[in-house]
Amino acid sequence: MSNGNFQKGTWNPIRSNCTTSFSLTYTRCAEWGSALITQCLLWVTTWVTECIQWAWQTTTQCSWWSWLFCVIWAVITTLVCVATGLVAVAICGILTVVEYVFCLLWTTFTFWICLSWAGGGTAFLLTDGTVMMQEISSFWFGATLATRRWWKLTPDQSGSYSNGRWSRLADSNVARLYFASAVLADGRVVVCGGEYSDASGTFKQDWNNSCEIYDPVADTWASFVSPTKPGSPPAVWEEIGDASCTLLPDGTLLVGALDSANVAKLDPSTLTWTAMNPRPGVGNSNEDSWVLMSDNTMATPSCQRPPTTWVYDISSDQWNRGNDLPVSIINAVEEIGAGLLRYDATAFFFGANEHTAIYAPTASPQWSNGGDLPLQDEQSLGIVDGPAALLVNGNILFGAAPTNAAGDFLSPCYYFEFDGTMFNRTNDPPNNDCPTYPTRLLLLPDGDVMFCREGDSSFSAYHSDAAVPQDSFRPVIQTCPATFAPGTTIQVSGLQFNGLSQAVGYGDDSQTATNYPLVRIVNKQTNRVRYCRTFNHTTVDNNGNTIPSMGVATGAAVITTNVSIPWDIDNGDSSLYVVANGIPSEPFDVAIWPILV
Repeated sequence: MSNGNFQKGTWNPIRSNCTTSFSLTYTRCAEWGSALITQCLLWVTTWVTECIQWAWQTTTQCSWWSWLFCVIWAVITTLVCVATGLVAVAICGILTVVEYVFCLLWTTFTFWICLSWAGGGTAFLLTDGTVMMQEISSFWFGATLATRRWWKLTPDQSGSYSNGRWSRLADSNVARLYFASAVLADGRVVVCGGEYSDASGTFKQDWNNSCEIYDPVADTWASFVSPTKPGSPPAVWEEIGDASCTLLPDGTLLVGALDSANVAKLDPSTLTWTAMNPRPGVGNSNEDSWVLMSDNTMATPSCQRPPTTWVYDISSDQWNRGNDLPVSIINAVEEIGAGLLRYDATAFFFGANEHTAIYAPTASPQWSNGGDLPLQDEQSLGIVDGPAALLVNGNILFGAAPTNAAGDFLSPCYYFEFDGTMFNRTNDPPNNDCPTYPTRLLLLPDGDVMFCREGDSSFSAYHSDAAVPQDSFRPVIQTCPATFAPGTTIQVSGLQFNGLSQAVGYGDDSQTATNYPLVRIVNKQTNRVRYCRTFNHTTVDNNGNTIPSMGVATGAAVITTNVSIPWDIDNGDSSLYVVANGIPSEPFDVAIWPILV
């Protein structure tokens, strides 16, 4: 299905992260050996265990008169199993040492010409306009390894991310893959869980239950307590894994358990959890795609009990069941695609099969099926885990891949823009030869969408000249100092500073919403672009209390954000913009001058 008037976008390369550090180049190479020895030892352990179990299992079939011979045979077989295992371990060790030596030689001859790059992973838009990305490695034998390494992409002086500069951030305490996350109102980044992690010392599928928080000002990570269940004393969740979550309008983080009906809410100011009402009727929140609505609710189809749908009332802490979807959008392995709130105040959900769903709060019934995704080469498409991003004109950019009845993760990804009526085929990123689940999309402050792929060092940004926002979508600056000095903190207030949507969706494996205000200052003489760190976005509630503001489509509510002006910003007459979800306000004239002593 295609619109003849549709203008395709283009994918522009973003500079790869080339590393000239000897130690890091060697570490990346040596990780192959570490992963190899881990897989080798796991295989040997499993084989030896099964071999011994088989040997002794045979004794149960022996007659009473042959029992002694069977035991002797089992003992001899056990010794052979163990001896074979020891030989296999030695071979694993030799191969690992060879790999380490090769890495040392390879690093010695190649690190200075940049043959080592950071592979893509989950990326966040920080409130200073930079991109924070986790490094993930992939290996020739198919393994994917999340690392503790994180990187920052800073746009150049013209505001270009394609020509931006990568720099190293502090390592996290745990390497995790597929986890709950959010950028908080104070600018910190919280991560919890992980379907895979190295918390045990070995990177494996462990449904990790740890949490930590990143402070971009101090460039530090700090661990904090895990979610708790109801009861006294409250018990810690055994698993978080790839939990569904969303940041609520008051800045708290709501997380749903993947192995039970438990739901918990994090207070970012104290880093403490409150047990909320559990999920009724569905058992758990595993694989769900949660979408924050503008009416203080959160909507989601249930992956565990399709075709049921649910709406969470934030104020009353109640889960309310909606009408069932006529056709389920959940596939055989309980997966779903991204969900996004659109500018028409409805939420759109992509299915892991070819179907889609729409939640319209004011309609009756509220839940209905949308149009089916188009065929590609006569093959049905779906999003079996994968991202989508809301362009500044309201179109949704997404990738979809072939589907089958078994729910397999198939490739390649074909990219589309959905304009609310038509699924328009657009251009694909150059490294789209993969399923949808290892891909990530991130809406940038310039309105482009960054594409990352797990373990791949090629990054791109999707640009469409047709993606022009309506004026009604823009933030509106109401108050801002006309003059201020470098190194100071100012406050800017206005409308729609939190945007009209969280704008980036995936599901339970990655949450990288961008519904918070950024401030961009452009010097009128030099034309240099500078993003300033924003933090503690607030509004005033109906009772006159000042509260964090992380909602969507906040209407007439006045939002205030704090803006840290860099010491080295260009002085002189400038234009200040507030940007939300890649959409800038109209310019506000300001003058930046040093304080005269």
